[in-house]
Amino acid sequence: MRMSPHAPTGTSRAFTLIELLIVIAIVGILSSLLMPVMGYAREEANSTRCQSNLRQLGIAMAMYIQAHDDHCMPIHNSATSYWFGERATESSRVFDRTKGYLYPYLQITRAVEHCPSFEAEARFDGKLVGYAYNERRMLKFGWPKTQTYYKGLGPEVRYGRIRHPARLVVLIDGARISDGNPSIYYTSAGSVEENYYLSFPPNIETYPSVHFRHNGRANALFADWHVGCFEPRSLASTGDGKVGDFCDQTDWEQYYCP
Repeated sequence: MRMSPHAPTGTSRAFTLIELLIVIAIVGILSSLLMPVMGYAREEANSTRCQSNLRQLGIAMAMYIQAHDDHCMPIHNSATSYWFGERATESSRVFDRTKGYLYPYLQITRAVEHCPSFEAEARFDGKLVGYAYNERRMLKFGWPKTQTYYKGLGPEVRYGRIRHPARLVVLIDGARISDGNPSIYYTSAGSVEENYYLSFPPNIETYPSVHFRHNGRANALFADWHVGCFEPRSLASTGDGKVGDFCDQTDWEQYYCP
């Protein structure tokens, strides 16, 4: 008897339950191996965007300096007026970003003030800034410890008088650990919150202000407008484990006041 050409020549075999479980296990193992790599790659991409932000902020600051007779930007000149905006009263959380010192030079690229990896709690009405400004060096007299601070920090440094601009940190990925004072900061104690200025001695070790959020590194803009990065010298034991500093009491001057 002749067989039909369409007749099956064998029996088809389905996966057994054990084989299916083995395949699922292999897929799970591969996923667990790939997830950290994908997370690292995603953070590297965010770091690249962050560096681009800092370069654009550097261009804006250079334009500010040129328009203000070679004077560097102040961190703020009153209790309500800051480099990234202005609020109506000292206790207000709402900022008018159009009053920020760099606003005229950033109208098209406002988003550059926000690092794509910045996930700290907002001290103000929405995250306003993800970078800490080195007011210690950009202002001639540093940080007074009295209320006269709110009348202005004194004359801003002339850019041409900076001796080693390639070493001087101007902006850096910033954040700090909240002390939980709700009347001032509106954040919970021990949380990571935004911080707009860079701490300096004697506060480097007791009051860290740099956020190493890019795979253990912090991006920084220097006074010659190049962008680099730092690894932590120390990290705070609280918060997200990423807040710390890149220098200590012995070598801070080469980055803060060169």
